[in-house]
Amino acid sequence: MFKKTLIALAALGAVAGTAAAADVTIYGRIDTSLRFSSIDHDVANMDDETSFEMASGNYTGSRVGIKGAEDLGNGLKGGFVLENGFDADDGSYDSNERLFGREAIVYLEGDFGKLAAGRMGILNGSAGSFAIGGNFNPFTTGWGDVGSQTLLWGAGFSSRYSNMLTYASPDFAGFKVYAQYSFGDNTNTDDAGVTHEEGKTTTDRYYAVGVTYNNGGLSLAGIVDSVNEQHIRGTEDPDDTLRVTLGGTYDFGVVKPYLAAAYFKDAGMSSFMDAYDTTTTGTINNLLDNNNGDWDGYAVSLGASVPAFGGTAHAMVGYMDAELQGAGEEDYQGADLTRWILGVGYEYPLSKRTLVYADAGYFKDDFDWTADNWGDRKPEGYQAAVGLVHYF
Repeated sequence: MFKKTLIALAALGAVAGTAAAADVTIYGRIDTSLRFSSIDHDVANMDDETSFEMASGNYTGSRVGIKGAEDLGNGLKGGFVLENGFDADDGSYDSNERLFGREAIVYLEGDFGKLAAGRMGILNGSAGSFAIGGNFNPFTTGWGDVGSQTLLWGAGFSSRYSNMLTYASPDFAGFKVYAQYSFGDNTNTDDAGVTHEEGKTTTDRYYAVGVTYNNGGLSLAGIVDSVNEQHIRGTEDPDDTLRVTLGGTYDFGVVKPYLAAAYFKDAGMSSFMDAYDTTTTGTINNLLDNNNGDWDGYAVSLGASVPAFGGTAHAMVGYMDAELQGAGEEDYQGADLTRWILGVGYEYPLSKRTLVYADAGYFKDDFDWTADNWGDRKPEGYQAAVGLVHYF
């Protein structure tokens, strides 16, 4: 870890020394908040679980980055982005101890569009140079769990992938087309002793296509993404996770409404605030886990942003309905999950680079399972936060 820190400081110093000779920028943001959460697990003889904590990245992920570009002539440009994520509340790495875990790409850009290679965010998200999922929700992918798209769209997808190629087309009368493919993570061995190798069937490989349309205040996006699930020799070939998402927004000036819908197949499920992470509901938690993804379902969300009192107020409501499918799940046939999420938030700029915000959310599940000794579970939770963000 100490070596990584020295390398990062050396890199920043070298960039600072050459910034005058090249188009290089050091940038970042810090988000620190106080957050209260309360969860009722709907378990007999168990009190509500609450927490009050200092948190980092509730509104936006804290980060520091370096980006640069060079004019290669004939309308061609080459460039790079190196972005590190960290927890502002304790200064630790926030990307599995990766030095540039949020993004590490090199790219070429010209009349043909833009082609990038490295580690980067997926199309169906709000992180990175090619994320277009922010069109779906006034809270982008969520302020903490408040307004979180991950709680609706199905899980089983990472927000970023390594060894990824991304292409973004030029603008054609307001339309842009995107494509992504990841060769999977570098060679690693998981907790079960299984070795995963880049480019082989023993590792998950993500791919996606997307299209956006922008015209005045109208912004639309459609994304189809999938994970070609790892296949371990001697085991049954798993079904690939699939997700189709459509959404958009129109800025009327006095209000900016958002509408989105998604269909997912063979996906995992995320739970809000570890709603099922208890001894008596551990089996349910395993069924929701990303690695046991056999859930088919759909989700819809409606939101709006309104300028108010010098800042911007946000609100959204989302609904999801999913059913457990797939061979090998005979003991769990009939499991069904419906979910409601509600979120409100407000952000107020203190300057061009500093803002304060507050948010609150409500979450409600109805997990219906006909297995013996289980029946229904209806956990519900609340989350609220106030925070400060500074950009540099």
